[in-house]
Amino acid sequence: MPEQPPFNRQYGPWALIAGASHGVGAAFARALASQGLNCVLVARREPALQALRQELVDTYAVEVLVIAADLSQAGIAERIQARIAEREIGLLIYNAGGDPFLTRFLASSIEQWSSLLRLNSQTVMESCHLFGQPMLERQRGGVILVGSQAALGGIRKLAMYCATKAFMLNLGEALWAEWKDRGVHVLNLLIGTVDTPTMRDAMVRLGVTDALTMALPSAEDIVADALRQLPHGPTFIHPEDTRDGAQAGQARRAHVLEKTAEAAVFIGTD
Repeated sequence: MPEQPPFNRQYGPWALIAGASHGVGAAFARALASQGLNCVLVARREPALQALRQELVDTYAVEVLVIAADLSQAGIAERIQARIAEREIGLLIYNAGGDPFLTRFLASSIEQWSSLLRLNSQTVMESCHLFGQPMLERQRGGVILVGSQAALGGIRKLAMYCATKAFMLNLGEALWAEWKDRGVHVLNLLIGTVDTPTMRDAMVRLGVTDALTMALPSAEDIVADALRQLPHGPTFIHPEDTRDGAQAGQARRAHVLEKTAEAAVFIGTD
């Protein structure tokens, strides 16, 4: 049996992509299948997932499991884990929560905000816990949390979106600090605009000039950058970190290391 490439040994044999139906999530699925990883595709829209499944099977001859699920539902991570059964997840990509919910805080109900909170916080936490534990036991694996530059500060009409993406960012950076010496890679992928159906639809709804023709970064390019950066964590800010001399992601790394060292005096190094 031929030896597996290093990428497959670290992140295989299965990748779980939450939010895989289109855009960045679908681009991740195609990129990973092209490297021989089997894929678990999770999103609400089963027809889109089934179409992507057939494409991946026909093009790359990988195994693909489709799970139609609403990631804002309570307890959904455990139900997904049960469907996955004995399949070994070596790479978790959490790409849900892309809709920015552009509205003033009091213009939406607590129920709506609670749904977003579960989508971008509770389910993220549960997924990292459920699928991270076996990775640590194997001392290999990876996690990519697809976030937003909105995580870096509050923005008008994006209060809960900013807040929940900040939760994801801080969780991911803390997990990177905990897991980086135990063989598991963690990367926060903070993106701004990207050429996806969700982004284009939002721009049209908001009456943005040239919404359908404006040049935007492609999902494929962003995914390629993220997979290259995954071993280096904890944070990659697109497009800032693609520019010559960029230091944004390195500054985040230095900050996490510095604060972790400072805290160790009080909370220990275990």
